[in-house]
Amino acid sequence: MEAINQFVLTVPLWLQVPLVLVLAVPLATVAAVALVRVVDTVSLAGERAWQAATGPDRAGD
Repeated sequence: MEAINQFVLTVPLWLQVPLVLVLAVPLATVAAVALVRVVDTVSLAGERAWQAATGPDRAGD
């Protein structure tokens, strides 16, 4: 790991930026997808709990 850090620190900036982006963009994408799934799951659980407590919506009224 130290060798990778030293390599990234010693290469020119024009090469550092693409190297970091090649790693950061896929990691951020995976994190974003995971976060959306967590939010969807919590939202669905909250909606189900709300409907269990208040009864289903009546659409015909």
